[in-house]
Amino acid sequence: MTWAPFLSSASFSFPGMRPWPASGPGPDSRLQVTLLPPFLSDQAQHVHALGTFHLFCQATGPADVHFLWEKNGRELEVCVPTQTHALPDGRALVLSWLRDALRESAEYRCSALSWAGNKTSRARVTVTRLEATQQERWTRELASWRAVVGEHDRMMQNWRKAWESCNQDVF
Repeated sequence: MTWAPFLSSASFSFPGMRPWPASGPGPDSRLQVTLLPPFLSDQAQHVHALGTFHLFCQATGPADVHFLWEKNGRELEVCVPTQTHALPDGRALVLSWLRDALRESAEYRCSALSWAGNKTSRARVTVTRLEATQQERWTRELASWRAVVGEHDRMMQNWRKAWESCNQDVF
């Protein structure tokens, strides 16, 4: 069974399912899917190219609640670790974490899915261009080499003057 059709709807109901009370959590609050902080938007926003980073997602909901991770709108095909813990009230606490490295900036989505509905957390992870840092290093190194070459040139000119003065004294 694919969960893709449920991604676009915030919630849905089945025949015989009682609606949730409008006043907030009540006896049926265990039927709701709730994302827990830290949300993806609170996590790593900027990373160095090919630098490893982690994103975490956690939620509570009915026992069937699980995660779907997406990168740039496509479901991740790698195995993403997930732990599910049964809570005393019949709900489940689900934890999941993703480890990745990027060459280009990307958008990540972590969706908590259940028959009772779904919730999605999003984050845009921006790659800090290593080329700019590399260019700065080359610029500093070039300036350092220029200083060394300039100093060497001055020293050689002084040696030349000294050599020429020695040659004039001998003859």
